[in-house]
Amino acid sequence: MARQDRWRAVEGWITDAQEALGLSEWKVRVIRDASDVEAWADIEAHTQANTADLRLAWDFFRQDAEKQRLVLTHELLHLVTARTDRTVESLEEALGKVAWAVYEPQYTDATERMTEHLATIIAPTLPLPEFPPA
Repeated sequence: MARQDRWRAVEGWITDAQEALGLSEWKVRVIRDASDVEAWADIEAHTQANTADLRLAWDFFRQDAEKQRLVLTHELLHLVTARTDRTVESLEEALGKVAWAVYEPQYTDATERMTEHLATIIAPTLPLPEFPPA
């Protein structure tokens, strides 16, 4: 039962944070499978609607509340850049493989750095999450 409560608490925190960040038009689904990327969390915004899937790493819940808040804020801020990301991704074919191989990692790095910078500033304005233990 504690595990279900934990996931509900994550969903509640996300909903509240979306409202605070002006992202209420997005439907974020918290996927209860572990993230498969090497990160505390990842979010995948869908291309045709304001919907996204959020996954957390298994050890996300071992982080302190401040780190959890920063990570979740970071992921939600990716929704702000989602349309720009889609525009950039549409250039892949036009640029060709070589140019894309040079450009895409630089764009991804710049977007991650910007998102992390903004999350560091914004996260402290949001409530600390209180997720039940496993």
